[in-house]
Amino acid sequence: MKHTRTQATLAFPFFAAAVVALAAAAAGCADKKPEPAEAGWETLPPDAGVRMYAYAGDLVKISPRDAGTPGAGAASRFVAQEIRRLGVKPVADCWTEGTPTGRKTFCNVYALLPGTSGRLVVLGSHYDTKPGIPGFRGANDGASSTGVLLGLLHHLASSPVRPRDTILFAFFDGEEAAGAAYRDNDGLHGSKRLAATLAERAGADRPVAAIVVDMVGDRNLSLDIPRNVTPWLTKTALKAALGRRGETPPVSIAATYILDDHVPFLNAGLSAIDLIDFEYGSAPGRHDWWHTAEDTMDKISAESLHRTGALLLAMLGRIDRNEEEVPEALR
Repeated sequence: MKHTRTQATLAFPFFAAAVVALAAAAAGCADKKPEPAEAGWETLPPDAGVRMYAYAGDLVKISPRDAGTPGAGAASRFVAQEIRRLGVKPVADCWTEGTPTGRKTFCNVYALLPGTSGRLVVLGSHYDTKPGIPGFRGANDGASSTGVLLGLLHHLASSPVRPRDTILFAFFDGEEAAGAAYRDNDGLHGSKRLAATLAERAGADRPVAAIVVDMVGDRNLSLDIPRNVTPWLTKTALKAALGRRGETPPVSIAATYILDDHVPFLNAGLSAIDLIDFEYGSAPGRHDWWHTAEDTMDKISAESLHRTGALLLAMLGRIDRNEEEVPEALR
């Protein structure tokens, strides 16, 4: 719980090499004049939420998509195909490792939008579903955040003005544990893989932050920031929400720690935050739709997805403009 397959068809270059190559290409644009504050890319079009909802719905049709199964393979191909349709080169990182239920093949899918600042910001979501739950389709838990990221990629890839920071869209496999709770070799597989790669990598863009979103489609959306995140990113999220009040969901600091895909980045010494709505149920205070067959598309909304996307853009904007939230060492 979150609280305290070989993919020959995805034969793209390995992530690290792709980052270095794209960063080198972006360096040639470093003499361009900086974009003004409040650049056009920070405004999300009104129809973006509908597009995000459609992405989520298409992913939900691929269910179950538990890590190491044909469904997960189909889901990774879906994500890669949608990235390619947007004119961006998808990068797949597939590997095999042991789990409590035997060796499994996992596959992360990445999309990189190069910037000119020499810095890298990760936007992360998992696309897999938890195994062993009859009828579980993960509309909110997995599909909603994936839909938001694909919608943001569509927006930024088509924008004539883009962030100065390089943005890495990371679609994680293996977030869900096969057992009842996370263990060292069970769960968070994809985020552990990327965090280790970024921590060890030299050259290309410097990692500034990993922003993870999860369960962000609830019709009654209210996002929590767990206690175990990087403080300056908490300030970034709260100020972004305050500055775009009415466009973004309510954001508050949770009273608890949450184990989710942001934790491997923290463990690797990187700045990271998790934005999650952990109250997901049939009535206020209940959580009875999570990890059940009730997690279906009718429980999420395009409006909630749009508001989440607007918040992420506002956060990216504050980081991109070198406002006070970014520590001097990361600038």
